[in-house]
Amino acid sequence: MGGIKNVFLGNRVNNAILWAISLIFLLLPTGTSPPLLAMGVACSIWLFSGWFLKVASDIDKMVVLPVILYIFLHWLGMLYSLDRETGMDFAMKTKYWIAFLITAGCTMRNDGILLIVKALWVGLVAGAILAMGQMAGLLPFIKADYPGFGIVYTLLTMYLVVGILMAAFYFKRIQNIWWKLGLVFLIAIFLFHLSVLRGRGGYVVFILASPIIASHLMYRFSLFVKILVTFSLIFALFSSPVVRGRIADTVEKIKTNRVKSIQGELIKLMPRTYMAEEALKAMKRNSIFGVGTGGLYKITEAKGRGIKHPHNNILYMGASFGLVGIASLFWLFGTMFIISWRQRQTPLGYFVLCSCLVLFLGGMFDTQILNTGTLLMLVLCYGFLCQLNRSPKSSVNSGAEERCHI
Repeated sequence: MGGIKNVFLGNRVNNAILWAISLIFLLLPTGTSPPLLAMGVACSIWLFSGWFLKVASDIDKMVVLPVILYIFLHWLGMLYSLDRETGMDFAMKTKYWIAFLITAGCTMRNDGILLIVKALWVGLVAGAILAMGQMAGLLPFIKADYPGFGIVYTLLTMYLVVGILMAAFYFKRIQNIWWKLGLVFLIAIFLFHLSVLRGRGGYVVFILASPIIASHLMYRFSLFVKILVTFSLIFALFSSPVVRGRIADTVEKIKTNRVKSIQGELIKLMPRTYMAEEALKAMKRNSIFGVGTGGLYKITEAKGRGIKHPHNNILYMGASFGLVGIASLFWLFGTMFIISWRQRQTPLGYFVLCSCLVLFLGGMFDTQILNTGTLLMLVLCYGFLCQLNRSPKSSVNSGAEERCHI
């Protein structure tokens, strides 16, 4: 009888944590504080229910070792950093990895991951509708040039691409024609929101993801049709005046900065080339362990133009922790990719795989591992790897497709 009671209570706690995790994803598109409050709720349930006692049995060694090294490097880097204040700010962000332990012990079935995905969709739809009203002049902007809830577009574009990829995934696997039309609507409204944002990194990630999206949408058709749809998606993005204006502005700035650089003039806004060069120089100073957590700022500040991070995950890890840091980053994302790839035919596996690829590619244009929102998404999805390792392997090798229900 006691065993039945424990199972019942365990299911209730697991479901409560699942709903709290869904709340985090629902609030991700709204800003920084709301999802952090939701994470506080998830942590409270995890701690006060005693669920944290399951950690030892839930954690997979292959999964946890990259996390330990990543966290260890940030605190080790504090010992030789020239900027303790900036370094402490970056090192303290490792506290969010506690969420990895929460999702690692969460039992996730197909209906559970669908709840999380639906929560993300609802948050994105609310932001997209708000953006429509703002662009039409019917609603005021919460923050100028940031349609939607006013959060930084380098974060929001990542969420939108993940939302589009998941909508395409379910489109291929459900039978109901009305649900299929609903998913097409989601893709269209998310693409609209992406097209009115100024996130160049999001444009690139969407373009790279468009063949996958087209492949899911046109799964019954030939390769030629899939290629046509791929170009149609890209054309739809570039049909936006905001996107075209952003690209034209970027090209013009590159030309202007090149002329100013040749003439020896100071460029007011730090170009990405300057950030990359300084990060590489910092890495050259100590190629093995880098200049320490946050150390890049003091080095570049001495030159009159301080950089806290180079807007690139790889360059940040290389400058801060050298080759060891870069190896740590690739180990982290590599582990995430390998495990989720094996389960890519399942909703949870595909969700983790999409998040991994989008955040890794998005990390080429901003330091996504330092941005709170994208860091939360990374940490939560990374914890699901333990669930994927506990689950039977999907029928990838047999070529079978898993049918889903919404």
